[in-house]
Amino acid sequence: MIFLEVKNIAVLGAGAMGHAIAELAAVSGFNVKIRDIKEEILKNAMERIKQSLEKDFKKGRLKEDPQAVLSRITATLDLKEAVEDADMIIEAIPEIMDLKKQVFAECEEYCREDTIIATNTSSLSITELSKALKKPERFIGLHFFNPPKVMRLVEIVWGEKTSEETVKITEEVARKMNRVIIHVRKDVPGFVVNRIFVTMANEAAWALEKGEGSVEEIDSAVKYRMGLPMGLFELHDLLGGGCIDVSYHVLEYFRQTLGESYRPAPPFERLFKAGHLGKKSGKGFYDWSEGKSNEVPLRAGANFDLLRLIAPAVNEAAWLIEKEVATAEEIDLGVIHGLNYPRGLLRMADDIGIDKIVEKLEKLYEEYGEERYKVNPVLQKMVEENKLGRKTGEGFYKYGRGLYEFVKVEKPKENVAVIKLNRPQRANALNETFLKELEDALEWLEEDENVRCIVITGEGRNFCAGADIAVFAEGKVERMFEFSQLGQKVFNKIEKLSKPVIAAVNGAAMGGGFELALACDLRVVSSRAILALPELNLGIFPGWGGTQRLALAVGVSKAKQLIFMRENIDAKTAYDLGIANYIAEENEFWDKVMEVAEKIAEGPPLAYKFTKRVMFHGIKPELEASLFMESAAGGDIVLSDDVAEGIQAFSYRRKPNFKGR
Repeated sequence: MIFLEVKNIAVLGAGAMGHAIAELAAVSGFNVKIRDIKEEILKNAMERIKQSLEKDFKKGRLKEDPQAVLSRITATLDLKEAVEDADMIIEAIPEIMDLKKQVFAECEEYCREDTIIATNTSSLSITELSKALKKPERFIGLHFFNPPKVMRLVEIVWGEKTSEETVKITEEVARKMNRVIIHVRKDVPGFVVNRIFVTMANEAAWALEKGEGSVEEIDSAVKYRMGLPMGLFELHDLLGGGCIDVSYHVLEYFRQTLGESYRPAPPFERLFKAGHLGKKSGKGFYDWSEGKSNEVPLRAGANFDLLRLIAPAVNEAAWLIEKEVATAEEIDLGVIHGLNYPRGLLRMADDIGIDKIVEKLEKLYEEYGEERYKVNPVLQKMVEENKLGRKTGEGFYKYGRGLYEFVKVEKPKENVAVIKLNRPQRANALNETFLKELEDALEWLEEDENVRCIVITGEGRNFCAGADIAVFAEGKVERMFEFSQLGQKVFNKIEKLSKPVIAAVNGAAMGGGFELALACDLRVVSSRAILALPELNLGIFPGWGGTQRLALAVGVSKAKQLIFMRENIDAKTAYDLGIANYIAEENEFWDKVMEVAEKIAEGPPLAYKFTKRVMFHGIKPELEASLFMESAAGGDIVLSDDVAEGIQAFSYRRKPNFKGR
């Protein structure tokens, strides 16, 4: 079958989403006609697109001349002119069912019979919208996330009559726009991402109503321990100036379509009816009057049970899997790229244990009797089959050698292996699971007799941003001590490994990322890389060997300067200080890495093994005792007010105010 090749796209609606989609389409090489009902709206949209393109060009994010991109965009008030030669129409007008249906019916009068008609709706039924068309098979949901330039996710939503051809053409367009794609194979309320988001937010409001935690406690646990960009209540107060009304309407829609159990929790209902919609109205879950800032305290949520929110969300995800709406992988891609989760929801579930998820749901159902807490058959079957997650080797995912969440292992050459730190959406920040996977990958490659040299590098534009700060929000000295010792154990393994290990520092290596690079035998550094130990900005100090290995590399005085002054080290400075062994321009970086790795791989394995061992024990005999002292001191400082202030300040992008306590 020969599918339609999309070259011309019509975007209907020039508001916040419409003009952003039009810009994205034009940057991706499509010819675009953008249509709205007012000349003023169109002029404003074209000016915003122009400014955006020029800004991206100046910053190097756009390689093509902005005028060349603009030449592919035409603004028009005439619907017929917009759609008559369009291969695809993308609608981005207000979320009003009847209005959208009217526009789609008009489009069908003017466009070709093979034109794909897509809607950017975030909530309305695709099947219901398609009833306005004589040919519903060409209708599909193409849900972009706001802002599209930053949020790469799109949900491709299938209506009951959407054809396979329409799906494939739409997917190809999304790929050309460099989107992260998830398929929503059945038209269900909330699709995938908003179904998870609104469910978790509503559960937070129910927990608040039942006295299981305060606004600050719940938000603190979500923001710092779970690692979401904002607390759920904080987000509702700030997104778009406040979106309590939006979630309330979505929950009312859930109530109508999914049942009474999905009704808005009382806090949402009370705030909506009182007109307290968030910061824009002066009050929401927080009081924003008189310029209040309402920072969420770091340790307020140390004792809140995050399973209270995670378990119901996992239950909804299981429902989506049971109904064949989306796969586990797609759900996780959705929450990572659509909600900025630090990792996939179902990966979290596998780490927690499916049995514990089920146990929590059963307790919630016993206590509150709500249908939404009934354990989904997918979860019940997983428990029956002992697919409990990471601890049994299988849950939503399989685990074992090479089956990693955060690590990729590749072999570009028979005798060279590459370990990629693979958490680009979090700048490859290291959490406990990540460190354990890195340790396992090192052991695996050490056992492989064909591998003579190992390269560690970062996926994306960063090498590694260091430690995930979630552990600091737990407020437990023993957890911090264990986390510190785990990192040191893994980095010591690199130093003691029988095979040479190269750090290919492809981008920023901050904090623990720099410490990881220091633990490697050699460092090949990209000309764009930056290395630093900025821990003192957070009120902490380097805890994975930075105080020791950096001093050995550059001397005690220089190490103190770099740590105390939190100085960024560029590639040339790193080379001059003896930290970098080689520097390479970005376009030549990987060739240089492989040149060094292959040269090493040609050498004698036994000699490497004993050279590393002799140098470790000869030059660094006190290292392990010193590292233990690092961990112990880190445990002493973790509960200080300065650490809480430092991390909060970092989270809110302000200068910390340390008090020395």
